[in-house]
Amino acid sequence: MNDSQVAKMRAFNRFYTSLAGVLSRKFLNGKFSLPELRVLHAIRYAEGITAVEIVPLLNIDKSYLSKIIIRFEKRKFLTKKVSREDARAYRLQLTAMGKKEFGVYDKLSDEYVRQILAQLTGQDCKRLVECMEEITA
Repeated sequence: MNDSQVAKMRAFNRFYTSLAGVLSRKFLNGKFSLPELRVLHAIRYAEGITAVEIVPLLNIDKSYLSKIIIRFEKRKFLTKKVSREDARAYRLQLTAMGKKEFGVYDKLSDEYVRQILAQLTGQDCKRLVECMEEITA
């Protein structure tokens, strides 16, 4: 690794965080931040997940996650049930209202990505997605 590679990776990180809206206070000009939506996503697609399981999944601070969960519980977006395996842990599930709210942002996110990809040719879009899969792997 050399300084040029480090600089290029940092430049890419700055580009991508801006493109993805990571630095925006409210994602897609909505009511929620990106971390809040990621928490909703984790609960939506892993029904019964615990906060302890979300922390490493999202690499999120425990106290920040706790505040998000409390806000969502007050808004009736989720319910907490004591875990059968560990009475100190709670299984999290989205309520119908939470699923509906998440669905709105899920569709908005899909549309945002479609708008970005629509600027590319079919071949460039395919290449970009393949590169993203390679980076993820």
